[in-house]
Amino acid sequence: MTAHPDEPAFLDDEGPSADLPPVPTTTNIRELYGWQPGESLNEAIARHQAEQAAKVHSLTVGERAALRQDMAESSEWMRAELARRQAARDQAGSETASHVSPPSEGT
Repeated sequence: MTAHPDEPAFLDDEGPSADLPPVPTTTNIRELYGWQPGESLNEAIARHQAEQAAKVHSLTVGERAALRQDMAESSEWMRAELARRQAARDQAGSETASHVSPPSEGT
């Protein structure tokens, strides 16, 4: 980190860093965390995480059961579709093989 707290620093996964990134971007604390003047980086991150956590909706038992049912039906459809496509490829392959004349033995 820089020797002076007022001096700009780059942010990486570990926090403020004096090292220049290989490719600086225009993303900043305001864009990432909705930083407000007078707020520290840690305060902005904590507030942003709390706001994001408040947006999470836990599924009810009924919603989970409906989701599991939907996933099971989707999986069943996917298996049938893959089998249909494989059968179509096999059919096309056998039709192509039957139209190819065997090589002549004299060559």
